[in-house]
Amino acid sequence: MKMVILLLGLLAPFISATPQDMTVPAASATAVQLPAMFAFEHNIAADPYISSFDSLSGISLYMTEEELLEAKGAPQQIAEDPWAGCLEYSYADISAGVCGGVVLYVHASPAQAGQYGLRLNGQLLDPQTMNVRDMLGAPDFEAEDGDVYIRGDAAFKIYRHKESGEWDGLDLFDANSF
Repeated sequence: MKMVILLLGLLAPFISATPQDMTVPAASATAVQLPAMFAFEHNIAADPYISSFDSLSGISLYMTEEELLEAKGAPQQIAEDPWAGCLEYSYADISAGVCGGVVLYVHASPAQAGQYGLRLNGQLLDPQTMNVRDMLGAPDFEAEDGDVYIRGDAAFKIYRHKESGEWDGLDLFDANSF
């Protein structure tokens, strides 16, 4: 009996009605076809809003020390960061904090940004002209020393001078590490 059931189960696709015998309901006259959107039609420049933090001036969070050296070359200086307990690799345009062989923060000063520019996820960022609101929206936190934006596990902070309000530096960092 088990053999018969097994045999019928295997032959069932061949015994069922053929596609010619099946009827397909006609489309409704009032059916509306939605417009198709193709991936290549999306223009990334149309929406400057940044929804994740991947890199600052060519340095990505969580990139390995080897990848950092490949991307930026030999640093001008390597010093111990007393606050984070990491090594800070200083370049002309940016500094990177390497902890346990992985980049956990990237820092830029106004002098570095003024001379070399800043790119957040490849998009030009200028805290001086404040295109920051267009790119990041309102800050998630307003600390006494600056504005903080959070995207997933990454945070971006623009430090501000207490009296003048001028930007004093910025950091891209792993929000869970500090």
